[in-house]
Amino acid sequence: MRFTLTILVLILCFSSCKEKTERKTELKKEKTELKVESNKPKVEPIEKVDLSKVLDSLELITDKNLKGDFNGDNKTDFASIVRNKINQKIGVLILHNSVNNESYVFGAGKEVSEMTDLDWIEVFEMLPKGEIVSPTLVDEETGDIIGQDESKNFKLIGNGIYMSVEESHGGGIIFWNGKEYQWYHIE
Repeated sequence: MRFTLTILVLILCFSSCKEKTERKTELKKEKTELKVESNKPKVEPIEKVDLSKVLDSLELITDKNLKGDFNGDNKTDFASIVRNKINQKIGVLILHNSVNNESYVFGAGKEVSEMTDLDWIEVFEMLPKGEIVSPTLVDEETGDIIGQDESKNFKLIGNGIYMSVEESHGGGIIFWNGKEYQWYHIE
């Protein structure tokens, strides 16, 4: 009887030790897998925008600048609120970090969504890639806000630019649709 009891105790001890060893092995494996996943190389945009390409007629508003990948090419582009030195109108400038250094001006005398002066901009922020944006539907007769026009939902290819007035939150979003920049009015 003693012999049987001793064998049973030994079996229980060995199986308990085996389970602990298996658990430790699994934990080490999980930690290793987590480390491998967290060490994946991140694709960082290249930081080099040629500001000498800013038109001489435009003055950058220094505290209203953004750096982001606005056209989805994985390069850091530049955006800023600008003042047209000739007509004093406010607008937004986007410079692409590319061979041609394309520049785009919205407002500052050029029309965007029936506006040539964006002097109302108080909030100037970047929206993340992949965010879904849609314009606000407004009743043409009453001016009442109906809601978001979900039939025009767009998943951002690059970073979007959100502009608004602080108190009313009315404004717009400028984003690259794959061919050109588009404006959505938002409330």
